[in-house]
Amino acid sequence: MQAFYHWFWRLIPGNPQVVRIVQGGSRRTQHALVRMGYLGALIALVTIGMLSAGGLGGAVDLNDLAKAGSQVFRVISYGQVVLVCLLAPIFMAGAIASEQSGKTYNILLTTPLSNLQIVLGSLLGRLFFILTLLLSGLPLFAVMLVFGGVPVSSVFVAFAVAGLTALFVGAVAVVLSVMRAGGRKAVFVFVISIAAYLVVVGALDMVLLRNLGPTRGHTTVLTPLHPLLVLQATINKANYAPPGPEQLAQYPGLVRFYLGQPFAAFAAITALLSVLMVLFCSLWVRRIGTGDSKAVIWIKAKLRLAEQGAERVRSARQLGNGNPIAWREANTRGKLAGGILARYGFVVLGLIGLGLLLYYYHTDPFWKQGQQNATPGSVVSQGPAEWFYPSLMTLLIAEVVVISLVALYMSAGSVSKEREDGTLDIMLTTPITPRYYVWGKLRGLVRFLSVMIALPVISLAIFSVYTLVGRLSDWPQASLRHVTYTNSGYSSFGSAPTATTHHVPLALYESPLLLLLMLVPFIALCVAIGMFWSLKAKGVLGAVVPSVAIIGAGAAVLSLCGLPASSNIPLVGPVLNAFSPATNIVMLVNPYEFVEQFTEEPAMGRISLFIGALAVCGGYATVVWAMIAAMVRGFDHTVRRLSGTK
Repeated sequence: MQAFYHWFWRLIPGNPQVVRIVQGGSRRTQHALVRMGYLGALIALVTIGMLSAGGLGGAVDLNDLAKAGSQVFRVISYGQVVLVCLLAPIFMAGAIASEQSGKTYNILLTTPLSNLQIVLGSLLGRLFFILTLLLSGLPLFAVMLVFGGVPVSSVFVAFAVAGLTALFVGAVAVVLSVMRAGGRKAVFVFVISIAAYLVVVGALDMVLLRNLGPTRGHTTVLTPLHPLLVLQATINKANYAPPGPEQLAQYPGLVRFYLGQPFAAFAAITALLSVLMVLFCSLWVRRIGTGDSKAVIWIKAKLRLAEQGAERVRSARQLGNGNPIAWREANTRGKLAGGILARYGFVVLGLIGLGLLLYYYHTDPFWKQGQQNATPGSVVSQGPAEWFYPSLMTLLIAEVVVISLVALYMSAGSVSKEREDGTLDIMLTTPITPRYYVWGKLRGLVRFLSVMIALPVISLAIFSVYTLVGRLSDWPQASLRHVTYTNSGYSSFGSAPTATTHHVPLALYESPLLLLLMLVPFIALCVAIGMFWSLKAKGVLGAVVPSVAIIGAGAAVLSLCGLPASSNIPLVGPVLNAFSPATNIVMLVNPYEFVEQFTEEPAMGRISLFIGALAVCGGYATVVWAMIAAMVRGFDHTVRRLSGTK
């Protein structure tokens, strides 16, 4: 027993790796500021949520407080999981990259530490800060329990889902580091893949399987594979509950467990995969550390010779009067097979998804019934439009999220990476001025992303063309039936209210142009913010985290303020709503529901959408110009300060 205790102590609590990482990180001021900022944001969110329910009034309604507490708890729970998925691998990759650059990881292989101690030390040492950050918010959830509306079990499930997600993401990051693939590019691709997975799988569940599949109204086969869906199945059991035992009686025991207990299945899957990845790393960490095999060395040598031969026969590039920095950023990135496949594969997958949505909508056998049974007072007809609009919105929003993350990650490493490898010092000895350098970076990165930016715009254009062709060909699918009342209620003489039917087009023909006016300046803003922090930060990690936090927080605040205003305030609401990319897409795809009085006064609605597009284009362009001008003015001072020459 004593031997087991000693082995366990040296493996986890007394692991030299864990002790070194925890003690070193606990003394850093930056970590303390992050913890204080996280707690401050949670306290502000809980306070605002409670005050919105009348917490300072003389007569406080406990039901309103319970509803407000439940809403705040839901937002924080989802936000924790999203932050863990996006920021945890970045934190861990930054620490692992620093170890690899300092060759400390190779030194560990020469110590008496066992393979399992090395792997668990790398994992648990970094995971400690993430888990303690999550647990620091537990007292605030305990305060919300006083007001009711939040079950105690939901609180522990929310923290367990976030912790298990952090464990799984951390295990993947450690695998990347052990395989010597834990560089910035691999980690950024991993983070973007996680974001796309969360959006796409969530959309498939919420839009298709939940509404059209055999498990209508219940959890689906994708629920245990998605942390946010697991949270929803726990928090919102009234509308999203697992199937009952009688509905699963015909399935085998393992399938009943998987479908009937989403949280337990999620916990088992993530824990099992994490353990398997840790065991794999512990078995192969020293073998991989010995270097490549002879076959791999031979292949790399042949590839290097092929590249050198290609360089000899390649003709010189003529830039003309263009900016060489812009040309370099736009033409030298993503030229390998992986980069080309990622960019154009993203476009192809997006167009395939749009094609499937339009095909299923056009051939949906229930559209006739939906057109005939339009509910009076409804905004859109019942039937395929119920799932088609949310599906299209989710697809476009997922595309914009991926494009924004790529823009942030690329721009955040555009300057700091050149500072780390010494390229920036060499470039500053040339006649290139700071203005030439900064503006060239912005132009080149936006131009490089133009292929991806074109995808949501082309998707809306195809949607508009489908509507136009359908209207010219008299397709009923290309129109929506909107029924409203001209007077409310019944008169004293017993006359019924008069119903008015509006046949409106499925899509706005000008929506691609309006989206383009918003999307290009917004992506330029993402690039400018990433470059701003990349110029000020010493490393890529210090630039990525604040860039993602600023864009994410700004988009969330604008969405929460803009969408309610759009559906309640004419003219002004759509203009405010246009500044958030997500809610702007929602408004452009389905203005009949999210723009006030759009069906009754389409001319005024279209004018408000056009004014909003011009306002967001001018506003974002002004902010980008101001940020670039500030970077140009302080470029020399910042570069010299970080290089230690001042």
